Amino acid sequence: MEEEKDRGGGKLVEAGDRMAHVVIVYLVAVLLALPLYLIIYPFVPELVLPIGEGIRAEHFITFTCVLIAFIVLVRRFRTAVYLVLMVGLVIITFTSLAGRYSFADLYRDYAELLGSLRNTSPSAPLAARKLAPFNDADKLKTILNGTDATVRREAVRMATANFTDVKVGSDEFTMVQAFSIFKEINSRWRYVSDVKGGEYFAPPAESLELMAGDCDDHALLMAACIRSIGGQVRLVRTEGHVYPELLIGTEAQLERAGYLIRKQLFTKEVGDAPLYHHTDADGRHWINLDYTRNYPGGELMNERIIGILDV
Repeated sequence: MEEEKDRGGGKLVEAGDRMAHVVIVYLVAVLLALPLYLIIYPFVPELVLPIGEGIRAEHFITFTCVLIAFIVLVRRFRTAVYLVLMVGLVIITFTSLAGRYSFADLYRDYAELLGSLRNTSPSAPLAARKLAPFNDADKLKTILNGTDATVRREAVRMATANFTDVKVGSDEFTMVQAFSIFKEINSRWRYVSDVKGGEYFAPPAESLELMAGDCDDHALLMAACIRSIGGQVRLVRTEGHVYPELLIGTEAQLERAGYLIRKQLFTKEVGDAPLYHHTDADGRHWINLDYTRNYPGGELMNERIIGILDV
């Protein structure tokens, strides 16, 4: 009887050990998978399941594949993983007792890493496979090319109304000044619809005076002002909306823009919200300046892009 109890107790201990190993393996795999998932998921093609109105499944599939890969790797190199964990725990324990670096600091740094990866990664609706002609493109270009000196003077005033004490590089002046223009316009803009059944495109000078109009009036005003101080803008048309986007540039420039927006320029407005942008066929990044948001890169309306107009 005693021998059977010992065997039973041994089996329980063995089962407990196996469970502990499984928990450690999955925990380590999840901690390693999250950062990699946040890096690669924006580049995964959209996959919509034909269920109801459509269910997007690419994020779940991507994370599952990354997690499974790390589970296999952690199991294969389990001894090395355990050794690294033990060394890490010893180091953190000593630094924590010395008051230099605690477990709370480790958690904070990991959370900040995930946040920075999420916020600087592209996250936006994909454009249609074949973009349709941009309605009234010639008319909009004509309006923008006819921008007068009044718009230029007011654009300069708005460009220097905010963020003048923020230290930036010489190649970042125009971007920060464009953000200042965005802040000035969007803090005063009021939406007013066009006449029912008609379409009216207000010249930028008119919108500048009224600070009111619909989405295309806002987009034209924003584009005219930013172009007049040297920024590059384009207009994006979705199935029911038009908004302007500012060219940011390379991946490094995008990361820098995200830092400035979040940490120095729009700290109160952004909070913990992610920043959205689009990447064109040349790998250049564009950030939206829509009137529906109070900071650059705000969440986009959930509509597919059907046309883009470079102005």
